[in-house]
Amino acid sequence: MSWRQSGSFRPKNSSSQAPRPNNGSGPPLLDPILQIMIVTSLVVGLVGLGLMAAFGGSLGQGGQSVAQPAQPVARPTAPPMATAAPAAANPTAAPAAPATIPTEPLGPALATGSGTAITIGTDAVQLIFDQASVRAPNGLITLTFRNLATAVQHNWVLVNGDDSVAEGVNNAAQEQSRATRNAAGAVPPADTSGLLVAAPMLDPGQDVTFTFQPPGPGSYTFICTFPGHYLAGMKGTLVID
Repeated sequence: MSWRQSGSFRPKNSSSQAPRPNNGSGPPLLDPILQIMIVTSLVVGLVGLGLMAAFGGSLGQGGQSVAQPAQPVARPTAPPMATAAPAAANPTAAPAAPATIPTEPLGPALATGSGTAITIGTDAVQLIFDQASVRAPNGLITLTFRNLATAVQHNWVLVNGDDSVAEGVNNAAQEQSRATRNAAGAVPPADTSGLLVAAPMLDPGQDVTFTFQPPGPGSYTFICTFPGHYLAGMKGTLVID
């Protein structure tokens, strides 16, 4: 019995055959579990990047939230208001003269020349004049006033009126005493309402002579304006006929 090989039969050679594409019927290219792990890693990474971008500035050391200081809100500022320029000082206004202690007679009735001579003095101890009333004819009067006191200063002030006018003149003299801080300054200013003429304050033993013109016939009060003397009753009356 004889056997012969068929001419159409060839042995299989796996290396000479081309691989067939995977059309779903063959085994998968990647393991399914590996695919799930890769997708999960990608999702977790994307989520982590998003969280870091959203909360990276608010996380401090150790994972604790750190409060960020509030940024000040810029507010519009009002334009500076224009301030009024200080008023320029009046270059022609003279400064007020400081109070001084008079050394000469003063007053609106003061006159020059000579007239009827009269002399009035003070008591040596008491706060009174040596004459309570003096009479003279109408016209110029030349008065000599003498301080005969042994210890205190005195002056002689003639006012155009009675005690109500004399009180205002005396008050003006006390203001001058406070302004000069000296009892010798207790002489009313020349422009004091009701004042006719005033002698300066004299030390014991001194005298002064001056001329004045009374307004006319009538009675006029004369006083001493040294602090406290008028209130003590040191006054008199000049009668002009």
